[in-house]
Amino acid sequence: MVEVFISWLGGAQVGKADIEDLIEDILGDQGEVTGGGEGDTGGNIDIEIFEDADAERLVSEIVKAISGHLPKNAYYVFADDEERHLLREQLPGAAQVPMQLQAASDGICGGLNRALDAAARARGETMPFKCAFGMVEGTTVISQLVGRLPVETVRERLESWVNGEASAMIRQPLGLVGATAWEAHYNGAAILRVPIP
Repeated sequence: MVEVFISWLGGAQVGKADIEDLIEDILGDQGEVTGGGEGDTGGNIDIEIFEDADAERLVSEIVKAISGHLPKNAYYVFADDEERHLLREQLPGAAQVPMQLQAASDGICGGLNRALDAAARARGETMPFKCAFGMVEGTTVISQLVGRLPVETVRERLESWVNGEASAMIRQPLGLVGATAWEAHYNGAAILRVPIP
């Protein structure tokens, strides 16, 4: 048995039930949708592929069928592997993300979380939002943030962070690896863009 979890931030182009129907049609008697949910910040669908089924082929067919209905940040993970696989990067002919840009994305995400955590601790709070993962669109490095604060509050805190000590941490390393911009997306919505000179 292979368990696959599909997740996304922001709104889908169609209802979750329609996406589940597409997945069920592809799985047939080789698997099933076992759960999922949808809310203000995004959604997820859990899939189980039965033993002896060609899991790799089925996941590939599912990705082709549903990727156009989900935000660009949609990804899947296998239960026994935490690595995220962006749906759009699994499509035939998809451009491969340069390794240095992906590494920069991961580094910014980790650094952002450390900075947010330190700022929250200084105020005696817990971190109210976090960077869940990063992705790359062309030469734009995107940090995907999740949380339950109002968008304006998150934007204000990020602008302060980006214009303060973190300015060099974003612009200099990303400039060195060829990034032309950094974007922060909060619950799937773009809220802040920093051009890299």
